[in-house]
Amino acid sequence: MIDSLSMKAQIIITFISSLFLFITCEKNDEIPTDFPNLSIDSLKILQTNIPSGLYTDLAFIDETIGYAISNFGAIIKTIDGGYNWEQLLSPASFFLNKIQFTDNQTGYIIGSDTSGGYLLKTVNAGQTWQLINLQTPDNSRPTGLFFFNNTTGFISGENLFRKTTDGGQTWSDVLGSVSGNINDVNFKNNNEGYATSDNGKYLRSVDEGNTWESIQSNTYDHLKKIYFAESKSFAKCRANVFVDLSTGNKAFTVPDSAFKFLFINDSKCIGIGQHYEVGFLPYGDVFLTNDAWATFDQKTYNPQSEAMNVTAITKVKNGKVLMIGCGAINSTVIELRY
Repeated sequence: MIDSLSMKAQIIITFISSLFLFITCEKNDEIPTDFPNLSIDSLKILQTNIPSGLYTDLAFIDETIGYAISNFGAIIKTIDGGYNWEQLLSPASFFLNKIQFTDNQTGYIIGSDTSGGYLLKTVNAGQTWQLINLQTPDNSRPTGLFFFNNTTGFISGENLFRKTTDGGQTWSDVLGSVSGNINDVNFKNNNEGYATSDNGKYLRSVDEGNTWESIQSNTYDHLKKIYFAESKSFAKCRANVFVDLSTGNKAFTVPDSAFKFLFINDSKCIGIGQHYEVGFLPYGDVFLTNDAWATFDQKTYNPQSEAMNVTAITKVKNGKVLMIGCGAINSTVIELRY
């Protein structure tokens, strides 16, 4: 009798467990596994006090604190997610190209003038910056920057590919004397990294940049900036073509007037730039694709009151991207929510 009751209890428990598992699976199936589509309707111009200028790069270290740099050496900082900006004391009056922070205190900027390339470094969240002369060959300019941490990093550029292990104080050549341009350097993780060059050539490392393999892609166009998507790695050609760095083959084409990009995942991407219509001034552009550039939507900004070029972009956090546009009168901060 007891065995019979025990068997019935086990059957009831098994049934309830199976029912709970079924309900749980049904609920999990309803959870979105992908970001919602990027939408032009989600673009918004923020009311900010950003100083006027042409900003070349933008980086956030968390949801509220971010930095932007300009083509005339300006460095600005926000601590409220892009609404209010403070101009920092900069030791540079020349073109600043790229900015990266490795923690909330330590940041690096590359730039150049007619005398060559420079590295700007802060260890106190931008309060002060050290100006380091990179002694670039033939007064060439650096175009690529990547730091793993506060000590180890790479720069690349015209006849330039160097590595530092002491936070930028001293540098050594990665490949010996470089006779060609290394246009960009970037790492997808602590091991896998790429460096792009001219005539369709690029370098790949799988050991933190200690050794590099030279690869010829299926194009002879110059490879420029490196981009990482969810699972893919790309390089943009000088033309409007992206190359898949895992195969060396053409991946897709992008609009001619899109110059910089931010990938949300393998299929969703934002492009920024400018185009000309009638009149003297160009119009700023934001492009959105949800299908890896098979199709895209375009938002155009008025050059007088909004932006004649959209020049800097970064992801602040999942679901929020900020862009900066240069207008004829003022600079504009553009937000995209997704």
